[in-house]
Amino acid sequence: MDDMLDVVQVDLVAAIDVDGGQSYVRARANCRGCSCKTMCRSWLADHAQGTPQSFCPNAEFFRTVKDDN
Repeated sequence: MDDMLDVVQVDLVAAIDVDGGQSYVRARANCRGCSCKTMCRSWLADHAQGTPQSFCPNAEFFRTVKDDN
């Protein structure tokens, strides 16, 4: 998840700050249980920066945090 945060340019502190950290905790759990890990790793390896991808269960969270900053 940390790599995805970097690539989609979401500030970690801003992500943690949303609703007292509850969304961040859910996002971490989503990442650990994600069924798209292979696709995610491949996409991250090919991109130094980008936008949250539709295959990512945390894409909407990342977009929301990014839009709020």
